Amino acid sequence: MRTITKKITILFFLLLGFVPLLFVLFITIRKYDIHKRMKEKLESQHLQTIIIPENEVTWMDKHEIWVNNSMFDIHTKKLENGIYTFAGLYDDDETILVEQERNAAGKNNEQTKLLVQLFKCLPAFCNEHSEIHNPLSEHDCYSPLISPMPTSQFREILTPPPQC
Repeated sequence: MRTITKKITILFFLLLGFVPLLFVLFITIRKYDIHKRMKEKLESQHLQTIIIPENEVTWMDKHEIWVNNSMFDIHTKKLENGIYTFAGLYDDDETILVEQERNAAGKNNEQTKLLVQLFKCLPAFCNEHSEIHNPLSEHDCYSPLISPMPTSQFREILTPPPQC
């Protein structure tokens, strides 16, 4: 029964560890898809022109800037006398994606604290003598894997060996 519980716990935490990786993979695939669609739109739709001073430009990458709380995909750019002239399109889909990323990053602190508390209560880090542990209890069940006191290379025998 105890080995099944350990296996289920290990599987749960492995899956929990893959969640951030899957999130990043999902975001990357969505960004690639949005970039591909916007390249097609830049070729076929009427472009908008915006003029911004050089010191107010917020670059997201080589071909995108953040303007008026939204993403702007750049088709052409020109810098004259410290003023940029951009031609391109506002990208609403990518704006939503960037806002989702920012919201997820803000929630990350709270989730990290919760995960730290959860890992401290794992059986591998807790006292093996206590079978049941309440994660809401006041005391900390964490015991370090490395003992603060050095151990002897010989094991102490508490009773004499059996005699035949």
